[in-house]
Amino acid sequence: MHSHHSHSGDYVAHGADPLEDITARAIEMGFATYCLTEHMPRINSKFLYPEEEEKTTDQTVALKKLSSDFLAFLNHASLIKSRPNPSNTRFIIGTEIEGCDEEHIAYAKKLVDQHKDTIEFCVGSVHHVRGVPIDFDQEGWNRSLALCDNNIQKMLLSYFDLQYKMITTLKPLVVGHFDLYKLYLPPELKIDPRTGAVSNDPDSVPVSTLSLIDQWDSVKESVVRNLQVVRSYGGLVEINTAALRKKLPEPYPGKEVCELVKLHCDGKFVLSDDAHAVSQVGVCYRQALKYIVETLQLSHMYYLQSGTNGVVQVKSMPIEQFKSNAFWSGL
Repeated sequence: MHSHHSHSGDYVAHGADPLEDITARAIEMGFATYCLTEHMPRINSKFLYPEEEEKTTDQTVALKKLSSDFLAFLNHASLIKSRPNPSNTRFIIGTEIEGCDEEHIAYAKKLVDQHKDTIEFCVGSVHHVRGVPIDFDQEGWNRSLALCDNNIQKMLLSYFDLQYKMITTLKPLVVGHFDLYKLYLPPELKIDPRTGAVSNDPDSVPVSTLSLIDQWDSVKESVVRNLQVVRSYGGLVEINTAALRKKLPEPYPGKEVCELVKLHCDGKFVLSDDAHAVSQVGVCYRQALKYIVETLQLSHMYYLQSGTNGVVQVKSMPIEQFKSNAFWSGL
């Protein structure tokens, strides 16, 4: 089995356990491929998270620590990758892109090129809308919505426009948590279904009753545009079980986006646990299996494999082979 997206407490402030313990758990569970993808360092203090600032009053020091931690991660991951292990788990070294804004997207391109001998691939992610994190807490999500004129349609368009800039510039092999904006989306939030504006007018409806991708042509066209770019360079879309861990009803992305991936990105999905702790390695994979087989009815699953020449290769397996993998009997 495979996971293409993970973190640890050694190198990100919101992680819980050491990288050695997380990789040991992946080996114990019998993963065939497990990708190590710590966040790239951010370079602007306005994007620091509270836990990154709490140990110092100097934001410059906090930013330098992000950079030094990232270099330490690359060295540590290289060591782990080089060691034999009893499950023959193959570790692939990557990084998760911080598509905060255009400055960070440009920096990511430079960073990946600088470390191209170590970084084998990228997970391309967007965590911010209008400069505010949308997956940190409810307050941040609400502020982001306010900056989009309290309009869900505008918020989604801002998200997908930034994602478009990230994928066209960086061409990440794996696109991470494609619909992350849904994490703190309040199901009871009432909006005007025609415009997407937050409203308490009689014609307003709870946002949970709408298919946000299909509700507005502008949003659906943005998703299709982005997926067509991903397909053009041979990219993959992850099915990320962190959404299930956080009690959402579906992984990232939800079924409405996945159907568009099938149509416009050749249904090229990889599986990820997005673990930040030992307890999260392979988390909710049983639920993901049911989602993949029964809800999405995929014919193949894709995964990455390290090539002998150091170039990561994209592989696929028929869904029957995926379903019968010995990994599932150990869960």
